[in-house]
Amino acid sequence: MTTNQSGIPVAILLFVLVTGLVITISSADYSIGTVIETTGMVHEKFSGNWHSQEDNSTNISGVYTDSEITNGGNFSIYKNIGLTGSTSTSPKFETQKLMQYSSVDGAHLSANELLLSSSDSLSNISSDSICFKDPYNGSSFYAQVQLASTSVSNAKELIFSSGGRYSDGILDYSIQTGQPGNDTIIGLDGTIRTRFEGKTESASDVKTLYDRSLVSGLISKFYRTYHGGDTFEMTGLTSAKGSISEKTVMTEKYISNVSIPGSIVFGTSVYSSDMLTNGGNTSVQKQVTGSDGITAERMITYNSEGDRSIQVSEHAITSRFQLPEMGYGNPVCVFAGPTPAPHDSGISSPYKESSAKTGVSGVSSAMIISTTVIGNPSVSDMKNLEYRADISIPIGFNKSMVQEMKDTDDDGKFEDLNGNGHLDMHDLVLLFQNFRWIGESNISTRVDFNKNGRADYADIVTIFQAMDNAKKK
Repeated sequence: MTTNQSGIPVAILLFVLVTGLVITISSADYSIGTVIETTGMVHEKFSGNWHSQEDNSTNISGVYTDSEITNGGNFSIYKNIGLTGSTSTSPKFETQKLMQYSSVDGAHLSANELLLSSSDSLSNISSDSICFKDPYNGSSFYAQVQLASTSVSNAKELIFSSGGRYSDGILDYSIQTGQPGNDTIIGLDGTIRTRFEGKTESASDVKTLYDRSLVSGLISKFYRTYHGGDTFEMTGLTSAKGSISEKTVMTEKYISNVSIPGSIVFGTSVYSSDMLTNGGNTSVQKQVTGSDGITAERMITYNSEGDRSIQVSEHAITSRFQLPEMGYGNPVCVFAGPTPAPHDSGISSPYKESSAKTGVSGVSSAMIISTTVIGNPSVSDMKNLEYRADISIPIGFNKSMVQEMKDTDDDGKFEDLNGNGHLDMHDLVLLFQNFRWIGESNISTRVDFNKNGRADYADIVTIFQAMDNAKKK
């Protein structure tokens, strides 16, 4: 471990390294560098926090912690942590880390990293108001809380890099496993968890982002970037053989009540997506951005063998409500209260709402591509919601067979699969040969002949018995 000339102490005890940093911003700069290359047990830990109060009454705080522990194996880490700041500028915090690990004799590695920032400002502008207790001129506030964290557990193989930066109210954080451009090298054999949370709140709007991922198995690529400030953005890439659980929720709330005369506008937009697999080969790319509206893109490819499957859902909703415009008798100050606006104020549809959702459940192969655009809820002439989802289940799908299927007795079931006008042995053979993709498609209930709520091989037995009974008659 190395330090600069600022006087930060160095503490090294064999392969056990613990450092701590607690700073109230002054004119000094701080940096700590760490290099470890060893075979054996390792326990390394760092924790630090910073505080600052700027001239514009803005309070800033931050926390960074990370740790690594192994019970054997080959381990190397290269890490640098730096903090700069003064009484007149926002603090600037940066960290970079590169870590590699390979186990021997059943050893494994666990690692954690967390970067948290918080800022708030409060100012009272009532003194500038002409009117006493004017509801449109009062205290203004602005607050941000942003968190990014990563946890690796039970890692037998690992190639990992991360970088974090906080400056001027913006938090950037990124992590990556594996080697760029090389899909054949396993980036992680183990489990990785990520968590991103952001909230920006002012008198006129509130934006929040919540994203969590849990991936366990052989991970060739895992990539996440987070940008938090007035704009939230999260970009992710996952390519793995194993179990995956991902959830993303972004919300935006808006209220406008700062003009006299005028109208009050409330708007809310929500985007959420989920994905859950219990194994199989999965590739996911996604990006969610929130500023004046929400945009999201996601592409999933999945395939598996046996009883492994995927479950996916996506929801988007936006609403907007505008109170009628109010008229005021005195342009300088309102003592008697507002008077209603004329009936021809032009507000013909004060409430608008749009929503969309899709879902796929229990399939062993799928490709899902979706795009979501939610307009700024404060702007009435923008499109509320644009949503497109393309879902396909490619394994064994027989387009010509679907076109030939017929329901001969109008009971909601496809008895005649080959389209010759009656149930025969050819229909039974077709059902047996194509049962997998039929059971995974949206027509699965049309072959649920035993009425147990799902398509399974018992339906083949049921239709065979129906054919046998028809022959006996």
